[in-house]
Amino acid sequence: MSQINLSAGVRSNLLSLQGTANMLERTQNRLATGQKVNGPLDDAAAFFTAQGLNGRANDLSSITQGMQNGMKTIEAASKGIDSVTTTMETMIGQVRQALQDPGSEPPESENIGAPVDDSGDFTVEATVGDDAPISITFEGSAGAGDLQGTPEENAQIIVDGINASSDFQNANLSATLNDDGDGFTIVNESGQEVTLEDGSGGALGGGTIDAVGDLTDAREALMNSYNDLRTELNALASDSGYNGNNLLMGDMLEVVFNELTGDDRTSFEVSAKQADGSAFGNVTADRLGGAVGDATTFASNTNLESRLESLQEGVSELRSLSSQLGTAQTIVENRENFTNEMVNTLQAGADGLTLADMDEEAANNLALQTKQQLGQSALSLAIQNDQSVLQLLR
Repeated sequence: MSQINLSAGVRSNLLSLQGTANMLERTQNRLATGQKVNGPLDDAAAFFTAQGLNGRANDLSSITQGMQNGMKTIEAASKGIDSVTTTMETMIGQVRQALQDPGSEPPESENIGAPVDDSGDFTVEATVGDDAPISITFEGSAGAGDLQGTPEENAQIIVDGINASSDFQNANLSATLNDDGDGFTIVNESGQEVTLEDGSGGALGGGTIDAVGDLTDAREALMNSYNDLRTELNALASDSGYNGNNLLMGDMLEVVFNELTGDDRTSFEVSAKQADGSAFGNVTADRLGGAVGDATTFASNTNLESRLESLQEGVSELRSLSSQLGTAQTIVENRENFTNEMVNTLQAGADGLTLADMDEEAANNLALQTKQQLGQSALSLAIQNDQSVLQLLR
């Protein structure tokens, strides 16, 4: 193969023109792709660094989806608590209305005759449910005791003594005179069965007083409404899950915060807890003090007052639980915002290493095109010089 020899001027201009063409090709490629580093051959350090940054950005973007699901789960539980709280407040209203109804007369013991002064000491002992017995004793010694008068006078002393006793008051027991005034009865407003004795182990009067009186129609209607609300409460809590996870039914939610594994992984656990940090358990009517309403409860003011107190404590627990979930949602939401900002930072860092400055590349393209035209003109002049030498040889 024959070798073509070029003059120094032509070769110099040709090499310059080839360099300009290569730079023009690279600039036009950058304009077409928008990137100044398209592969490791362009800039290995920048290329692989950008790959690492984009990889982490993609991992974090995937994690934000889990955070969004976590927030939805917390939001579902929070809305469930709002509805359960409203239901609880309505149940409290039913109990308050029942208390406003006069109800039936509380159960009483049979008429107990009052002793005269020579009958010795007289003791009234009462046992309320499973509580320890309470008692009061009236001395009957002639001339020195409490009971020194007629049966009517003694009956009044006994009634006054029982009604003044703090033990009997705390047990919701009281005494009234009978119609003839020569005896008394014990009135049971405790809501529990009461056993009466004379202090020596024997039955006193009627012996046992029923827990409650008869349930009135008004209270029965309120009891049925209360139980309907109780059923709805349980249904609301059961339906407050999201994507198979229900924080109101004892489930635990783990929200992952970074892309690492093992000890380097950070996450946040969300679950319903009590004030002391122990598990709250299932959010149900029973758990919140809303046990089934029955005749024993709704026929007794004392039992209704106890139920009202339990329901109010349950509402307080729900408010505390709602506050916990609100805090958890804030934590997860803040972490999601942070992660999104971190993704943007990583992507911006990768772009800074690989993306081309389009204004700069456009200017370079124009300059190189001009340089290419000048190079072509210079090459043409160099060839013309060689042709002039050829003319001299002719």
